[in-house]
Amino acid sequence: MPIFRSKVHRRDLERYAGRLLVQQAEKDINVLKLGASRRNVSLVYLDIWGFTEITTYASPEAVAELLCEYFSRMTGVIRAHQGFVDKFFGDAIFAMFGAPLDDARHALHASQAALACLRETARLAAEWHVKGFGKISQSIGVVTGPAIVGNVGNEERAMYTAVGEAVSLTVQLQQLSRLYRAPVIASRETAVQVRDELVARELDVIRIAGTDRTTTIYELLGSREETPEQVKMVADLYERGLKSFWQRDWDRAEKRFADADRMAGDDGPSRLYQRRCQLYRKHPPPPDWDMVHAHTVRMQSVPQFE
Repeated sequence: MPIFRSKVHRRDLERYAGRLLVQQAEKDINVLKLGASRRNVSLVYLDIWGFTEITTYASPEAVAELLCEYFSRMTGVIRAHQGFVDKFFGDAIFAMFGAPLDDARHALHASQAALACLRETARLAAEWHVKGFGKISQSIGVVTGPAIVGNVGNEERAMYTAVGEAVSLTVQLQQLSRLYRAPVIASRETAVQVRDELVARELDVIRIAGTDRTTTIYELLGSREETPEQVKMVADLYERGLKSFWQRDWDRAEKRFADADRMAGDDGPSRLYQRRCQLYRKHPPPPDWDMVHAHTVRMQSVPQFE
């Protein structure tokens, strides 16, 4: 039985709570009760570069219209892949897969949604450019793992959300996109679960923010059927370079990265590793190196979802 008899009331509720949550609540009202549980989910954090600059010269009405259009199109893509839009942060979006709707393939659906959002943003950027607005691009983090999921708040107001390290890691990966010039960065757990369907390449070993633990991260490139052969060849050359890099064979690694960069025309990760090879040739890392590079780039503070 519908929660609200009036279609207007239901539409208003969907706008604030999300269509997926409302649909689940109609099946089981307990979904709306305060409380949470630990669930294995996939989280996606999307942000667009260049939108802040648009706000400096566009009218408030134009900014609101562009932002609403962006949110609408990204939300449509996320819903189509069984995702739940948790929050909007300025021009960023936080989405969840595997909750509140059970989904055994949430890692794949989250990854496919991220890649589809990237393609949709490229189309949107072209449309905005025709209208006279500046260039935008997108950066996305995807993480699969345990999180505390449920309704957090009080009796007057609550939100269905996720809390925990996986949330912070998702934002951390999104922020690293600019460093590697890799639009979609995924956690190791995500990459392992989607490797049969999607093409991914290892990017680096990073330290998880706020901890002493390290983890491997990956760039998602596309589906195995649709990813161009040249992209796969670049990824193969790059990964051979990365193998030599971890073996501390700086000369061979740099050559392979240069070959990958040349084949791609401009490959962000390959160029980054060429610079590291030049650095480590002069200043080798210590014997007990944990493979984490000490970045000089200062990362933004992680938004507080909790």
